[in-house]
Amino acid sequence: MRLVLTLTVAALAAASAGCIASYKLGESDLDRYASLHGTADLGPPYRPSMGGRALPAKWIIRQRPGLVWSTISLVRAADRLKQGAAEIELSVSPAHAKSAADVLAQARLAIRDVDEIARSDRSVDRHRWAQGLAAALGRVEVIARQTSIRDTDEPDGRGDEPMGLAAGPMLALVTAYLNEQAAGSLLADLRPEDVDQVRTVLVQVVLRIGFAAAGRQLPEDLRDAVVAEMLAAEDLADLQESLAALLEERVEHASPDAAGSELAATVRTVLAYAPKALKALESFVRQWDRVEAIEVELHRAGDQTVVAVTVRVRPGKEVRLDDMVMFQPAIVFRGATRIVVRPSVPGTGETQIAFEPVDDGGAVEMRFEGFAYGIARMMVMPLASGALREVRVFARTSTQGEQVVNVAVLMEATGDKGDPRRLLHFQDVRHKRLVRGPFDIRNVEEGKEQIFNYLTPDRRYTFRRVQTPAAK
Repeated sequence: MRLVLTLTVAALAAASAGCIASYKLGESDLDRYASLHGTADLGPPYRPSMGGRALPAKWIIRQRPGLVWSTISLVRAADRLKQGAAEIELSVSPAHAKSAADVLAQARLAIRDVDEIARSDRSVDRHRWAQGLAAALGRVEVIARQTSIRDTDEPDGRGDEPMGLAAGPMLALVTAYLNEQAAGSLLADLRPEDVDQVRTVLVQVVLRIGFAAAGRQLPEDLRDAVVAEMLAAEDLADLQESLAALLEERVEHASPDAAGSELAATVRTVLAYAPKALKALESFVRQWDRVEAIEVELHRAGDQTVVAVTVRVRPGKEVRLDDMVMFQPAIVFRGATRIVVRPSVPGTGETQIAFEPVDDGGAVEMRFEGFAYGIARMMVMPLASGALREVRVFARTSTQGEQVVNVAVLMEATGDKGDPRRLLHFQDVRHKRLVRGPFDIRNVEEGKEQIFNYLTPDRRYTFRRVQTPAAK
């Protein structure tokens, strides 16, 4: 989503400037810029593990209107997960999907709480850190009560089947993937008996991220102490206060984390992208009545996990993801489309997201709709809505602090009689200087350069913006 916002703002900034440079392309230039990587070699099926238990390599989630059948399917799927099945299939009703979307919203807010504490001063703001982490754990308890079946003889009346039951498998898949990207460090020390407990798994993830953000090692016994407080809690407000006090006391005595912790990069990635990804997933699930099925396959190519997701939308229906960020073009799913995510393409190191139609009507489209895009089309460049074919992202941070982000979006324009290929390209370079003070070491941004390109079969439109400290 940040990619789409950045590209859009750059185009609208060019529109406000009233002009944009354009250059004629040679006959084969677009071939060179817009060649697809391809996804033929995904590697064999791969089963990630949590707590010593192998999870399925393939997940099939179907839309089924019947509430009773959906409940039976979810309970059976949970049993198959415990048995270590290599492939799992479950049915989710629209009613269950709505509750699952509410759970995903709570998960997104929990990550937001952790993000806020990561921005605080680590050495002097333990109280704020503890309050933020306790708020995130309070949301975890809400999630746990919405997704977990409790004993029917409990006096609090929470023995009924939770409508958020469908979110359990989704969260298991998401946390397993995050753990893979963190080389297993997020869920390290998870016991086999803990794998089925949504509460325990999410507490582990939140504590790992929170303590990494604080630059401290996670105490070995803290997860069990937090889970015990949650299970005993009757009032969530009281729970948050008691957890904050516990965390503030424990972080003060926790050992400093090793320099260059392997979790540091994961923390930055989770806090930057997970809320946006969860919001997109939540929006998709809220339109579950328009979906036939989602199939998720995990593969292993070398040392990286490749994810292939097939989205099947019901005939004549569309699933729209829009209004999630300012100026975002609508992302529209129709028919059946396979989406392949490769974390690092050999030879380039780029992250690749490929979009492959499965049937004649299958596509994931980017649509530039509304007044603002109409003005941009008329005054700046001939932006054309169309089917996404590939997104490529390359990011690098040098030892001196310079950050470079390159994003390319390859599309096929809808209804174009000639060559339908279009390319959006954005480059963001931030020049930073390492400053050492008496009490801290920080990066100071000295300037940034942004280049936006839009390529049609015969022309390249370019907008460039350079900012220095004096120009800000």
